Amino acid sequence: MKSIIIYTDGACSGNPGPAGAGVFLSFGDYKKYIYQYLGEATNNIAELKAIEIAVDSLKTGKYPVTIHTDSSYSLGVLSKNWKTKKNKELISTIKVKLQKYPKLQIKKVTGHAGVEGNEIADELARLAVETKTSHTTTTSPL
Repeated sequence: MKSIIIYTDGACSGNPGPAGAGVFLSFGDYKKYIYQYLGEATNNIAELKAIEIAVDSLKTGKYPVTIHTDSSYSLGVLSKNWKTKKNKELISTIKVKLQKYPKLQIKKVTGHAGVEGNEIADELARLAVETKTSHTTTTSPL
């Protein structure tokens, strides 16, 4: 069965500072590239927002979905019930959205280790910070 593979990353210039989120989604030959400028935020918020953007970009729960993140924090608070004193509202919102996709899992990937999807998501997040803009591009087979 086909599956949706997503890589997410957050970037922050300073912590807190100007922040951005990057998402790279692939489904067969279909690819989606998203970067979003978040304004002033912490790196943890940028990482969480990238996952939220990824979930919001899904159109169906029909296929298995794997979201890859290099953020131990995001994986922990969303999948391992880590306790946190910060970002509770954002975490709660994302958890509700995740429940709509029973075939979705979040996996940890090593950041800056040459994993192609993670490198793309990182580049997109940094682009959002550098340009202070947001953009979505989709490619699909003809």
